[in-house]
Amino acid sequence: MKKSFSILIFFLLVLNSISAAKVKRGGDANLTPYLNESDARVVCTDIVGQIIASPRIARFAGTNGRDPVVTIGNIKDETGEFFDTQIIANSLKTAILKSGILEFMANKDVRNEMRQEVIDQADHANEEVATAIDDEDAADYMLTGSVKLTVQNNGKKQERTYIVNIELTDLHTHRTVDMFEPSEDVKDYLKKIGSVKSR
Repeated sequence: MKKSFSILIFFLLVLNSISAAKVKRGGDANLTPYLNESDARVVCTDIVGQIIASPRIARFAGTNGRDPVVTIGNIKDETGEFFDTQIIANSLKTAILKSGILEFMANKDVRNEMRQEVIDQADHANEEVATAIDDEDAADYMLTGSVKLTVQNNGKKQERTYIVNIELTDLHTHRTVDMFEPSEDVKDYLKKIGSVKSR
């Protein structure tokens, strides 16, 4: 019985390796037909680079004498496969912080937690070191967007293409001032070709 079970496990491992070998994708050697963190990092670094190069960002710095402050709003999952868009949000945040050009404002849930901490300080900390209430900074722009998915079947092969769109909105005027998508150089990271059709 143990020998039969061992043989079964061996064949399952072989079949799994054959299936993985059929997957073609951009990114690193972590073969998968789904968008992952490695892909998201490359795509978001590319998009943040485009944001920095935007004429509107350059004009902001020239007019205000400081770098713009950016926060991240809702990134919608429109893939139909329950993709965790926090992966995109975190990758955008990392790219912003590493840019040296854009300043990052903590997201809403973090700000709410920090406000509670400031209130606690007002009640319990020494006045000379306590952070003042209503002394926080404000974001100039918000990034929002979506992740979509298109699927094309060709016999036993399936091509899955993820579409990432990011909007830059002026928080003072609520105008969408620019829209971004991955450049042609990195779109390969969003294309998956393989035999795997479902999780």
